[in-house]
Amino acid sequence: MNANPTPEFDEPVAPDKRGIQSVDAAVNILDAVASAPGPQPLTTIAKQSGNSASTTHRYLVSLQRGGLVRQDPSTGWYDLGPAALQLGLAALRRMDAVEVAQRHAASLAAETGTTCFVSIWSNDGPMIVRWFHGRRMIMTMAGVGSVLPLLESSSGLVFAAYLPAHLMRSWMAAHKLEFGDSEPLLKSVRGQGFAWVDGQMVMGLRGVSVPVLDMYAEVRCTLTLLSPDPKLVHFPNAAQQHLLAAGQRASLQLGYQGAGGVLSSAQAPRA
Repeated sequence: MNANPTPEFDEPVAPDKRGIQSVDAAVNILDAVASAPGPQPLTTIAKQSGNSASTTHRYLVSLQRGGLVRQDPSTGWYDLGPAALQLGLAALRRMDAVEVAQRHAASLAAETGTTCFVSIWSNDGPMIVRWFHGRRMIMTMAGVGSVLPLLESSSGLVFAAYLPAHLMRSWMAAHKLEFGDSEPLLKSVRGQGFAWVDGQMVMGLRGVSVPVLDMYAEVRCTLTLLSPDPKLVHFPNAAQQHLLAAGQRASLQLGYQGAGGVLSSAQAPRA
């Protein structure tokens, strides 16, 4: 017998896109149940999944056995089951907000050609943790690890608007800032879904920021576009729309189910 057996490893599996049709069909039916606004009758699920009622029923029976679907005994309608909830929660626990946000930030910098960064909330205030250069280099001392001013940066304004009010009041009091004076501004940020600054932090630099929210509608981090171009803060514009969409996609990945604050036509109040 070999005294030092060779460790066993799973062999790489060659890509095979054929899959298993029955599993694909079950996933399609489960997706029809998940995408519905609430419990649905068999006929509706069958129509949404493109199957006959009898075929859909057989799959639903199997999905019920696995706890992925449940049936209301009084109405006979179907909804997601406890196992589906556990799967969703497990997926969310594996989601890192900064990792999610940085993928969108990298795409934003590439799509818009504008510098983009990710900020988190720290004990000292908003802190930059990821930075992606645009096509035009920006002359600034800010970078990864920099702490931004709360009310003079767009990222800071987003945190101030979306973090719990009691936390903001105590933090601002400790830093000699008046919460009451800023409340109208923060209300407008919440209403429009983003904040912007035009030279308040650094002369000649404009910033626009959006929140990345989780399943509890709590802000986890922010995405910010930064540019010397005055067009960045002339709303609406293409870069701002890309930013809003990226913030919403990142939030959805973290489980957020809200409508989001998309500005479509009117110019935003100064933030």
